[in-house]
Amino acid sequence: MELLRHRIPETAYNTWFTHLHLAEVREDGWVIGVPNAFVLEYVEHHYRAILEDAASRLADSPVPVRFLIAKAPDLAVFHPAEADSGATAPSGAVGGAHTAVTVDSAIPLQARYTFDDFVIGECNQLAHAACLAVAEAPGRNKFNPLVLHGGAGMGKTHLLQAIAHFCRENDTARKIVYRTSEEFTREYIEFVQKNKDSRAFYKSYKDADVLLIDDIQFLAGKPSTQDEFFNIFSALQSFNRQIVITSDRPPAHIEGLNARLISRFDTGLVADLQPPGLETRLAILRKKAETDSESCVDQEVLAYVAAHVTSNVRELEGTLIKLSAYASFSHAPLTVNIAKQVLGDTVRNRHRRVTLRGIIDAAAAEFGIPAAQLTSQTRRKNVAEPRHAAMLLARQLTDNSLHTIGLSFGRDYSTVIHSIKRAEQMCEAEPAFRAHIENLRAKLG
Repeated sequence: MELLRHRIPETAYNTWFTHLHLAEVREDGWVIGVPNAFVLEYVEHHYRAILEDAASRLADSPVPVRFLIAKAPDLAVFHPAEADSGATAPSGAVGGAHTAVTVDSAIPLQARYTFDDFVIGECNQLAHAACLAVAEAPGRNKFNPLVLHGGAGMGKTHLLQAIAHFCRENDTARKIVYRTSEEFTREYIEFVQKNKDSRAFYKSYKDADVLLIDDIQFLAGKPSTQDEFFNIFSALQSFNRQIVITSDRPPAHIEGLNARLISRFDTGLVADLQPPGLETRLAILRKKAETDSESCVDQEVLAYVAAHVTSNVRELEGTLIKLSAYASFSHAPLTVNIAKQVLGDTVRNRHRRVTLRGIIDAAAAEFGIPAAQLTSQTRRKNVAEPRHAAMLLARQLTDNSLHTIGLSFGRDYSTVIHSIKRAEQMCEAEPAFRAHIENLRAKLG
């Protein structure tokens, strides 16, 4: 592990290697234990060579490596602060008596929001792997806190509730507390109105093994509520209790969020969920159709929907429900032509595929500058603003990752995020800029 730590990016190391263990040393090679099939497939495909090289260097001779799904040996960790406070050890810790797992949630968990029902693709594999690692060993991993961010309908709430389901079904935690930040705020306001003793507010949180908070961005601009959340966060973190948070954007980009909260979030793993690509969208639709006994939508229609409904998972599922309902009521086979008529304006007209090159050319023409300037290093305002617009549309109208968009403009990932955020701000504040965006959107289809 020490050899690998210096050869692999920290995020990849924390995601894929912290839960591997040496299961067996044999004459014909080493057997590496992995927690599940997903990790096995990914590590075997991407990291077998580097693992074999590290093993061979240690053994001073060639060492083949193979992988086996096997539970790692339990390692007890003693926390003096927990012992001093008299807190009960979570289930799974040495000395902890087994008790029924409880889920403290203001709203019922969705039965379908499980890991088994989550479709994995390039857009979400890091977030999924981190959530699974958290669920398997809450508080005993390097993803604490774990922050998931992405737009609406990308699967953040699904993964958050999947952690709760897994912990409850596998007894990996004793108490799980699940809240949206709006519910947390409402509880805090009620507490302030009724009781000034902060210990009363902490009561439902202080003994949580896993704290799940959805949509943390709604705490922005509420300094008192943020202070109380920070206190709860700090107390749980000091006892190695697991914290998982979701947001619609990276925490550092949430205006009105306390800097010390952002700093705490950055001590763990921040993983994003991007819009699903075509293959992932089709896999999502197929899985949904397979699990819905009343669905009678064939593969050709699913392919049509996957190609035209591109914004998020929620819209994909809603479109499939609409088509299934139509087929059920009409008692007629559902063809692609009928699907076009039923969906109407629901799907985007994509006779012309939107490309990054096309967006760059269209933006240059719209703002009256040479296309080459958008990919140059100049930061002049008359170029920077069209570049912001082009990057925003590239994110909205194509399936390309932020990294790929950045390469097209000669920029890195963080610059693309900044440009998109700046373009969104300008759309709200400057009608002329917003008009340019709408003109471009119409031209690009």
